[in-house]
Amino acid sequence: MLDDYFIGTVTQLEKRARLLRGKLPRNLPRDYDTLAQTCRSKLDTCLKRLRTLRDDSKFKKLHYQPERVRLLRRAIAEMDVIESVGIAALDRAKEDDHYLNVLLGRITSEIKYPHITPVVTTLSQQYFCIIDDLHLLCVPLLEGQFLLHLPDLYHELAHPLLLIEDDPVIEPLQQAMYKGMRDTLSYIDEELAKVDRSSGPQYPAFLLSRWRGLWIRYWLTEFFCDLFAIYTLGPAYAWSHLHLVIKRGGDPFDIMTSSHPADAARMTMMLLALSITGFQEDVKRVRTHWHALLRSIHAKPEPEFRRCYPDALLEGLAQYAYEGVKASGSRIATPETKDAIHKLLNEAWTEFWRNPMGFTTWEEEAVKGLQIA
Repeated sequence: MLDDYFIGTVTQLEKRARLLRGKLPRNLPRDYDTLAQTCRSKLDTCLKRLRTLRDDSKFKKLHYQPERVRLLRRAIAEMDVIESVGIAALDRAKEDDHYLNVLLGRITSEIKYPHITPVVTTLSQQYFCIIDDLHLLCVPLLEGQFLLHLPDLYHELAHPLLLIEDDPVIEPLQQAMYKGMRDTLSYIDEELAKVDRSSGPQYPAFLLSRWRGLWIRYWLTEFFCDLFAIYTLGPAYAWSHLHLVIKRGGDPFDIMTSSHPADAARMTMMLLALSITGFQEDVKRVRTHWHALLRSIHAKPEPEFRRCYPDALLEGLAQYAYEGVKASGSRIATPETKDAIHKLLNEAWTEFWRNPMGFTTWEEEAVKGLQIA
């Protein structure tokens, strides 16, 4: 039965792949070439795998059937992403997408981004994110009309840099994160050893073991992406984080969050990084508003917060990332940086605090100027 099923299903998927190739626009700006080629290449790879599952005599044997079904599901899931995200982004690309792609190109040029510039789409249903396999950066539909969250583009640009293999230009940044991983594991192991030597409750050991997994799987990556954004853009990214926490955040001292570190720890890291690059006055301003937020929502760290995010570890990570970003050839933002996009995104936050009531009018004119430039 499964042989007949694979014959019919793979034949149908071959037709689907051909139709998807036909949906690839031929008249888009060159900014989209990377995404189009990636989609073609991934479709070809999926088809080769599917044909192997259908035609290879090995997969007709009874004991291979569970693996055969598993690989079929995996290939179909990959095709679904190509169709629903990659090719959909190309098929519906419009003026807003073109503008954001030009803007991202200007950003990567300014900061001397050491990798291929991703394609931007306004398909995101939630917030900023990047799909590494497709080199596709997703933002909300109207985000190009506003300035205060655009600093988050810099964070998303860092994600691919931590995954690329065998690129000597990017390796210094990756090595910096490996140093951070080494220090993190060493710290948690030392804390676990203290627990083992004590006769106290095992609850701290459970916490430490959970934190170890979260640090290695998620938090180090997010911290280094934050640090890349701070080092290449400056204070605007810290302000953007404050903005996001007020609008969408939960408990800023939560020690059991999964995919992202606690917002308070992220802000601490950002302020450390701003101090390293000479933004001491901005550090004071951001910290003042951050503490005002914490007071207004009655947010306080629980006793284990400092154990989860010790200052010495955060300070080391900030220094490692600074050295890694600099060694990768990326431009480090300082108070003297005058690049156009850098200047505008930082000025936007200065203007926001200077004149909150009139900011939207200022922002509208600034975005018009940005679109014309």
